Amino acid sequence: MRPLIEAPPLPVPARLAELRVRPAGVGEAALVRATIARHHSLLPSPPAVWRVAFLITDRAGNVWGAATWNHPTARLEDQTHTLELTRYALAAGLPRNAATWALARMRAWIRRNLPEVRRLISYHDETAHAGTIYAADNWRRVYRGRVETSPWTGRPGRTARPRPRKSKWERTP
Repeated sequence: MRPLIEAPPLPVPARLAELRVRPAGVGEAALVRATIARHHSLLPSPPAVWRVAFLITDRAGNVWGAATWNHPTARLEDQTHTLELTRYALAAGLPRNAATWALARMRAWIRRNLPEVRRLISYHDETAHAGTIYAADNWRRVYRGRVETSPWTGRPGRTARPRPRKSKWERTP
């Protein structure tokens, strides 16, 4: 039996002009999940469902990132006219500003193809990220705070755990 030989790593695109942002196709859910699992810094388990997902690829079709958007997790948010960025993961080493560049292209697609969506929201963990991509894309920070314990302590087997400081951002598409 021949040993498996890994292919050499692909060269990371050096310029934003080499990248593309496109909605993931119907049969690409596994690819979206695998990309998030590989590249997300904090939450490698992708959400179970999403309304729209995007893949960030190079001209040859190699995948360098993925993002999922869904109805807001918080039940008190407007579920009809709001989309929440639930995961956004990019490979390390992409060109400077790639995250903001791709975020702007996703917003443009949502604006053109989902006209009922009037508001976009996202949360970030301040212990891991500064929120620079949102500020650079003109999102507005609407909340900054800390939830001291997990609200899911009412079920057997669950314990309270400290939560990091979070920021909530919003923007129109």
